[in-house]
Amino acid sequence: MDPAGLPSGRSHLDPEDRERLLRFELLVGQQRYRDAQDLVEELWLEAIDAHKPLYQALANALTAVCAREARQRRGAAEIARRTRELLRPFPRRVVGLDLDALLDSVDAFVERGEGPILLLRQG
Repeated sequence: MDPAGLPSGRSHLDPEDRERLLRFELLVGQQRYRDAQDLVEELWLEAIDAHKPLYQALANALTAVCAREARQRRGAAEIARRTRELLRPFPRRVVGLDLDALLDSVDAFVERGEGPILLLRQG
C-alpha cells in the first residue's frame, strides 16, 4: 500500500493495532511521551506495510519531544524537522490522526519546551 493511500480512519487495522493506537492517544494526552514513544515503536517494528514509515515518523515526533524535555533543544529541532519530511507522503489525516496538528504542536513544544502534543485539532 502506498503511504498516500492509507485511509483516514482505523477500520482497516486489526483490532490489536486499533487498541494500541487508542493507548497511544491516551498516553500522549497524559503527556507520557516516553511511554507513547515506546508503544508506537512496537507498532513500527511489527509493521510490514505502508504503516511502517508512518509509525516510524510518529516515534520520531515523540523522540523530538523527549529530547526537548531533556533540554536537547538543537537535537530536538533537527528530529522535528526530519519528522516533517518523513510524514510528507502521508495524507494529512491518517489512522484517525491529524498530522498537521501533530507536527505543529511538536514544533511548538520544541520551541517553548512545554505545551500539549495534539493528535487532533482543538476546537
